[in-house]
Amino acid sequence: MYIDNHTHIAGIIEKKTEILQVYALDPARLMDGTVLSDIVQAGHHFTLGLHPQSILEMNIDEFRMMVKTNADSLLAIGECGLDTFVSTNMQDQIDAFKQQAYLAEEYGKPLVIHCVRSHDQILQLHQEIRPKKSWIMHGFNRNKHIATALINHGIVLSFGKEILNEQHPLSTYLSELKDIPFLLETDGKDIRIEQLYEHCSHLLGIDIRTLKQRIASHFTQIYGTI
Repeated sequence: MYIDNHTHIAGIIEKKTEILQVYALDPARLMDGTVLSDIVQAGHHFTLGLHPQSILEMNIDEFRMMVKTNADSLLAIGECGLDTFVSTNMQDQIDAFKQQAYLAEEYGKPLVIHCVRSHDQILQLHQEIRPKKSWIMHGFNRNKHIATALINHGIVLSFGKEILNEQHPLSTYLSELKDIPFLLETDGKDIRIEQLYEHCSHLLGIDIRTLKQRIASHFTQIYGTI
């Protein structure tokens, strides 16, 4: 089975026997509440998180209630995080991130992180919060130095379309991960998860079947389910 660790809704949610999808939902911008049951009924997963762009659009108490209501079927909290490119005040972003990170710990859920040029702050917050559950850096696209720092703090990297670019430093770094847990994702972009698996298997020098087994094992280790 292929696992798309982070994607977004684009059209009808369909059951796919060969692909397991994790839909990242922002409740501040969720127009149709039935989509949660649609995702579960189709055999996929969902996460809930307030993106840095939308943290002022929903009260944290409302978000907490939504998490409580859907706790049994909720895979993780996120995506939430820090982004220097959005207009939202950085201190407000940090406050919202910490609230969601502590909520993830309260409910025993991993945390999916959106991070744009704020990796040092994420590492500082990880040291401050000391989470028991995994933090996953979604769409990681930076360099080996940052990747190593995150991994050394126990943060899991989820890679997307950048690994398809042979000129990107991640293309060579990926082959060094060996048994270190990582995940793959489309992020709802115009790529297929099969493409990422095929290219990743080439970079690692293993066949796709072995890669599927490895990522499925990583996914179960991180989320506690498949």
